[in-house]
Amino acid sequence: MGASPTATETRLDRVSGMVERVTFFNEESGFCVLRVKAPGHRDLVTVVGSLPSVSAGEWIAAEGTWVRDREYGLQLKAATLRAVPPTTPEGIEKYLGSGMVKGIGPIFAKRLVGKFGGEVLAVIEERWADLEQVEGIGPKRRQRIVQG
Repeated sequence: MGASPTATETRLDRVSGMVERVTFFNEESGFCVLRVKAPGHRDLVTVVGSLPSVSAGEWIAAEGTWVRDREYGLQLKAATLRAVPPTTPEGIEKYLGSGMVKGIGPIFAKRLVGKFGGEVLAVIEERWADLEQVEGIGPKRRQRIVQG
């Protein structure tokens, strides 16, 4: 046998990174196709697996085998896939701007991260009154964000 793994071998590889784009997501089964910005990979990595929900900006950790699909190219077919909350300002901004939280789109996501940095999720959950320090956020929008 050669030194390089093939799709038929059972050695599992790990990939973790930020979801740049959710290419496909089936709400019933959780099956998803993700484009992931992963450290150590020059280009975006395609990860195929299942999650209850996923959005751009989330950080995922996957473990699986590399498969070369005839139509879609190289993909990590994840045996295990889990999402963890974003921790970088870039990831948080992408997550908030994805429409996942009612009342926050890309513009407000940028403003919130600009004001609160990496602590913006804690501000939303614990110090929600501080949200009104951001231009364009009043009591009504703040309420929608907190409920979201």
